[in-house]
Amino acid sequence: MLLLFPPVLHLKDKEYIDDIDLHFFILVPCLNEGKVIYETVRNLLSLNMPNTVFIVINDASNDNTSTILEGIVDTRLRVLNRVLPNAQKGKGATLNDGYEYVKGIVSEEGLQPSKVVLGVMDADTFIKRSLLEKIAIIMNNEPKVGMVQARVRIGTSTRNYFLPLMQDLEFYTFINRMQNVREYTGTVAAAGNGQFNRLSAMETLGDEPWSQCLLEDFDFSLRLLLNGWRTRLVQDENIYQQGVISYKKFVKQRSRWAQGCIQCMPYISKIIKAKYLSLSGKMEVAYFMMLPWLTLLSTAALFFSWFLILYTYWHHSSIIRSKLSSYQDNELLALLILILIFVFLPGIVFSISYWRDTKESFYKTLLAGLFIPIYNMLQIPAVVVATFRQASGRNSWIKTEHFVDSDKAV
Repeated sequence: MLLLFPPVLHLKDKEYIDDIDLHFFILVPCLNEGKVIYETVRNLLSLNMPNTVFIVINDASNDNTSTILEGIVDTRLRVLNRVLPNAQKGKGATLNDGYEYVKGIVSEEGLQPSKVVLGVMDADTFIKRSLLEKIAIIMNNEPKVGMVQARVRIGTSTRNYFLPLMQDLEFYTFINRMQNVREYTGTVAAAGNGQFNRLSAMETLGDEPWSQCLLEDFDFSLRLLLNGWRTRLVQDENIYQQGVISYKKFVKQRSRWAQGCIQCMPYISKIIKAKYLSLSGKMEVAYFMMLPWLTLLSTAALFFSWFLILYTYWHHSSIIRSKLSSYQDNELLALLILILIFVFLPGIVFSISYWRDTKESFYKTLLAGLFIPIYNMLQIPAVVVATFRQASGRNSWIKTEHFVDSDKAV
């Protein structure tokens, strides 16, 4: 169904010009990112985008992050140092400090909040200037747009590993297609990395626009939508980040996402009553928020069915063998093929879509598509962990660790 919606492209007949009256402030939250922060800052400074300031928020790092940042001298780079005990309270708190810092600059320089854009990028990010240009065009031409999200990809330095390749397939096809559908329902959500927010829209969310929610990006964009702002997706430009190679770290990352989604459940009543959301928008948001619970229910049904099949076979009481014995071999073969189609066809279809868009190796991409059912099952423990963490009141931030990335090719 996701593939039935044609991609929404906003910039077909519009071109960027340097005298667009917009000011960019790019926030880069940074906690112990000494392995990647130098390359990220170097990439950002090389963009030479007019009226752009890069603000690295050093969240009391105890590695060599501070030393690396001190060695980079550029008037476009600002370093905001947070100190304990107020530091290391989660990404939302870190970004709120950056927001206050930007508001001070905007007030001091007399800038219009509606002409100021705050970008958020992770410390392992790589972008091209053309992305900022397209963000500027949308923000300049659509004053009711409060947030624009870029399309996320996994960089080439990690795509040769199994998990990052599957993540790239997931991000570039399924999640992007889901965001594309949200263009039709009016509910495009921020993805944390690669979100760009209008300052005047952020001001409607209060002094702390980012909450302590573990899915602070979705929480943030949801509150923008409830306040009547539009959100957009740029899907013809990418923002690149590292993939997660370790399965243990993968489960930790996804458990944070799932727990954050659970934490957003109190918004359900506001979503139902929201006057700025369409019926389809309310249905889409509600469905997304129910995904952790649907995953738990389907997982319980899956394990119960496995248990039932094994138990009945063990006790020679299964009706499956007697039911199937009445069918011919060709009929059983047709049934098997039908089952395999239901299991593997979605992954194959998305892998072909991924191959067409990215021009990656066809055979590697097709193989990845065949592994989609297994990849989906690998995420089940994350939802279980998230549920137990939420039930036990454990809301601490689970940070995704990065590693030295010497290959910034995309």
